[in-house]
Amino acid sequence: MRVALRDFRSADAHAVHRWFNTPQVIDGLVEQRESFSEEEARRWVEHAEHPGGADLKWAVTVDDGEEAVGFTALYGIGRQAAPELGILIGDMELWGRGVGTQAQRLTLARAFDELSVHRVLELILVDNAAARTVVERLGFELEGVMRSHVKRGDRLLDVAVYGLLPEAFNR
Repeated sequence: MRVALRDFRSADAHAVHRWFNTPQVIDGLVEQRESFSEEEARRWVEHAEHPGGADLKWAVTVDDGEEAVGFTALYGIGRQAAPELGILIGDMELWGRGVGTQAQRLTLARAFDELSVHRVLELILVDNAAARTVVERLGFELEGVMRSHVKRGDRLLDVAVYGLLPEAFNR
């Protein structure tokens, strides 16, 4: 399966709205929203289309398709602290097929080769074993655990902090 990153387009708002309203898709995210309206999805895509700050987002596509199946992001580019990598693959039929791994690999290559970042950070819920396996395969190292960092209803969840230096990146 060939994975690519492209800029967001206004037509992607429908997919973004679907992703952020599918409980199984957002369950693994560190941060979630209570709701995500069609208007919020449209504004989210507008910001992604015209980045005016330190956050960059790309649509993930597969096999030369035009439809966005997810996104990657680098939050905090150009600041003193390392940017954070974010990823979401919204089409669940693609889970476990290497799409997320390849999308992260492409994003990390942009971070190090084009944007000259000095390191990348990724935060992952401790119980998200699949995501942790992927980042470790890419060369990230576990740097610590933030205990009870996320509150979901009555549950407190731990978050693993991963860091990647350019020389450790497994391209």
